[in-house]
Amino acid sequence: MKLKIALWGLNVAQIATVVSAMPSFAGRANSTGTTYADDMFNTAIEWNDGFWDDEAGYLIAAASNDGRYDTRHSGWYATQLLARNGPGDVARAVRIFDNVISGQYLNPAWQWYGDYQHSPSEPEPGTPEYVNGGPYTSWDPNIRDFVGCAWLMALSDYEHLLPAATVAKIENSLLIAAKGDLYRVGGVDGDNLYPCYSNPWLMGTILVSWVGTRMGDRNLTQAAENSAQEFYDLWSQHRTLSEFNSPTYAGVSMWALSLWSKYAAEDSLLKKYAPEVLTTTWNDISQLYNANLKNLAGPWDRTYGYNMKEYTSLVGAVIWGAVGREYAPFPQRTSGMYHQDDFAFYPLFALSMPEMLKYLSAESKSNFIKFPGEHFFTGQAYSPPFDTYPRNITTWMSKNITIGAETIAEHVVGGPAESTSAFSPAVIQWKIDNYQIGCVSHWVTESSIHAVASPRALKISYPNATVSSGPVSFNFLFSGLNVRNGFNVTGLEGLPGLPLEVNTNAGADYSIVYDTDQTVNDFIFYNITYTMPEHFTEEPYISLRVV
Repeated sequence: MKLKIALWGLNVAQIATVVSAMPSFAGRANSTGTTYADDMFNTAIEWNDGFWDDEAGYLIAAASNDGRYDTRHSGWYATQLLARNGPGDVARAVRIFDNVISGQYLNPAWQWYGDYQHSPSEPEPGTPEYVNGGPYTSWDPNIRDFVGCAWLMALSDYEHLLPAATVAKIENSLLIAAKGDLYRVGGVDGDNLYPCYSNPWLMGTILVSWVGTRMGDRNLTQAAENSAQEFYDLWSQHRTLSEFNSPTYAGVSMWALSLWSKYAAEDSLLKKYAPEVLTTTWNDISQLYNANLKNLAGPWDRTYGYNMKEYTSLVGAVIWGAVGREYAPFPQRTSGMYHQDDFAFYPLFALSMPEMLKYLSAESKSNFIKFPGEHFFTGQAYSPPFDTYPRNITTWMSKNITIGAETIAEHVVGGPAESTSAFSPAVIQWKIDNYQIGCVSHWVTESSIHAVASPRALKISYPNATVSSGPVSFNFLFSGLNVRNGFNVTGLEGLPGLPLEVNTNAGADYSIVYDTDQTVNDFIFYNITYTMPEHFTEEPYISLRVV
């Protein structure tokens, strides 16, 4: 509609002049060569354009952030601008490179050496101004990987567009970032980087490898080879990403693996392992994706929401690039989507889709378009040192209902990421009506959970819960009822569109609370809680069966 209004009253020749001047990606010499990826690139970069502040030379933060401007998104945008190469794009990218590099931490004595700021307004990490000065508060150690991987794409594919001085500046910055990435050791100084932390491990490995190869630094290239082997050794145990089935981070891992495949040196282990891991990951998500519901079935190790049609996920980007927005789990309107800041990442996924699609089978691709029929998925994933044993995954998939669960024994409540808001080890999703998707997610309160999905059923028990551990309860969050249409929620046995039968040794009386002041990842929910008797002696359990 905007295009029609802008061109109203122009003759054919004038319209042709206007359209030819528009900085569109599709049809240009640097097009991805795939229609869906081009559409994703154009849609997302134009969204990013709306956050550009020309006075500051940064993107304004699209969501809550540590400051008004977002360094990571600006770093992504620089590469995207070079790929589009429209009027003024290269000059804008050069400004971003200069600005972001000026905020890089350069003291080798610092734990955050080589990292980039969250935002240009913040004080240096470790200073007394911070209430909490540790990792992921005063600095985010993953930013160097997100920015660094975007910039290795920039130099690999678009160096010819940049002034020589800018190229040299980026090279030096990436060399510092790569060396700083080697400061990260899981369990040391509060760092959580282990091979099981799939997405930054994979990004950091290609960053260090690529920089080492380009700059002739054998210490870096060997460190990357070691990292690749450590990742592959862990992955090979169960042939799954440790950050398993995450609607966001499985997407990041696939993007990083596409960089392994495209940009690693020919004799590198990264180049050797990437195709196998990518192929298997495509197959896994295609088995767990329900095209009727446009959602990944549970369980989710790390999630930012309960309906992928309402929030921006990066598996959504992968599926959009593979089969188009029509079939992708993506909000209808970008103006109302939750977790919208990840949309800034989508153009980089578009650029990587040709490489990623090499490893997508015809069968897996078809699953993203048409649900293949009722089936069952089983698997395992392992995240040492957080897991005491591999997580056992069971998921039942049907046309309009999915049930997923995983049995876990963790050292800390909240799964490997130690996050109760992100970890969903037991999930039921279903079609409430033609446009609403219901979700019941088990809110974790225990570190050991035996959760098993079977056809039309979910059973959860707590093998290590005792009276001495304090109050024990089964908490479920129900979300998805956006328009009531006569529906009324009275408990798990009164959910709209999902007839459930509950069997439990918890107390017969349950509580149900709807509190709009309490949200999880922006989603409003009903909290339905069953509490064990004060002096129980049996293993706590609850069983939900679709009748």
